[in-house]
Amino acid sequence: MKTFNLIFSLILVAVFCVPATSWAQNYDDDIYVIGETAPIPENETKKERKERIKKDKEIVDSIYHLKAKLAADDGYFVLQATEVRNSYGRYELGLNDNTNFLLMQGDKGIFQVAFNNMSAGANGLGGVTLHGNISRKELKYDKKGNTIISYMMVGRRMNASVTITLFKGSDQAVADVFPTLGNGRITLRGRLVPYLNEDIRIEP
Repeated sequence: MKTFNLIFSLILVAVFCVPATSWAQNYDDDIYVIGETAPIPENETKKERKERIKKDKEIVDSIYHLKAKLAADDGYFVLQATEVRNSYGRYELGLNDNTNFLLMQGDKGIFQVAFNNMSAGANGLGGVTLHGNISRKELKYDKKGNTIISYMMVGRRMNASVTITLFKGSDQAVADVFPTLGNGRITLRGRLVPYLNEDIRIEP
């Protein structure tokens, strides 16, 4: 039990010392490298190994969830979307999370999607981009323990209402965005991770 507590403490220290400076940063490395140093019990059965791996994953996921929830509360995060569904119900899978995202930096934010098609779209990427001021931000919880983040993004040419569901026990999230241009809804799925970059220029 003492060994488990020590490993868990080391994991916490490692994770919360990771600077959120790049979208491409691999948060997994800082956790699993430490996890690999943990001694494996002798004569471990397949069932015991499966249970150990499951418990380790639950610990890691819970840490990711805590980081994501704190970032949502602070207002500095990015939802890196790899799946997007447009207003016609069409899913786009395996998207580039550098061009499909929801970003919040305090009282300002960016929403952008870039579908995998030949159309240039409103933003030249086959989708839409919105820079806006954040207002009416609210954070609450549903009956399943999921975290619900809702807010308005007010831009120069377009507004959008946003509702993000951060699932309990992980950093996986789904966001529903309702732009004022058109009557459709755009849904993004991906990881919600801490992100703070003072060099980003957001001009609504």
